Amino acid sequence: MSADLGSGLLDLQARIAELGPDMGGDVPGRTAALYREAHPGALRHEVVRDLSYGPHHQHVLDLHLPTDRGDRRRPVLCFVHGGGFVGGDKARSGQPYYDNVCRWAVANGWIAVNINYRLAPGATFPAGAEDVAAATHWIDTDVAQYGGDPAAVVVMGHSAGAAHVATMIARPALTSGSRHPLKGAVLCSGIYEPSRGAGIDLTDYYGNSPSELAAGSCVDGLCGTDVPVLVTVAEYDPADVQDQAQLLLDALARRQGRPPRFLRAAGHNHFSVMFHIGTEDTRFTEPLGRFVEA
Repeated sequence: MSADLGSGLLDLQARIAELGPDMGGDVPGRTAALYREAHPGALRHEVVRDLSYGPHHQHVLDLHLPTDRGDRRRPVLCFVHGGGFVGGDKARSGQPYYDNVCRWAVANGWIAVNINYRLAPGATFPAGAEDVAAATHWIDTDVAQYGGDPAAVVVMGHSAGAAHVATMIARPALTSGSRHPLKGAVLCSGIYEPSRGAGIDLTDYYGNSPSELAAGSCVDGLCGTDVPVLVTVAEYDPADVQDQAQLLLDALARRQGRPPRFLRAAGHNHFSVMFHIGTEDTRFTEPLGRFVEA
């Protein structure tokens, strides 16, 4: 879709602007309600639900498969949801989220993997990253039987999910057993330096002592990785989330000696940047898709 939005999407953008950068209260629910009718109805591709990738009851994933896969292996997009480290789910009953992300991936010719992971306070740092690594190991060893290409995997995380993906990449030992390196990572509105997230409650996952928060940093590790990283942030993300993205971008620029890959989701808040994926508004997903394809 071009930058000229239709009246319906303009109305959605105006309502998102009214909600502003707040992440609390009923903002998530109100944002979800805004986009619910913008998505198509039932999924028209094959979905295999709740495959196990580990021993915990939250170690499950959904596999979204193109109906006509043919003989060639398809690239794989693995999505890791957010939820403040203490909540969230890969799929919401009666709602299109986050099947919408997978529908978009399948429409682009990819296989999508949508995972759950252990949540705080029962599971603390770095459990989320360990779980994402376990899911990527499952992809590495098992996705080929479903027509996926284990040598063409991009992992995308949002909010807490982005923190888990970033931590996994920053700690190569977590994926050292994989036969194929990741081809890329998309970090959407994540936390990368917990000691600088003063306006966000991170206690349940990272702890609250200075040493615990410092141990949760993944900035240096991300700067040292060979995995291509795309950092994204929403226009109406809270200031602390914006600051996290800027901190990481500055560090990447210093280390790489060139501008890092960055994408700003104009007109979106912390939640709508995911909820709108698969709608007629493609200003965010078109460049996102180009990164995944590349």
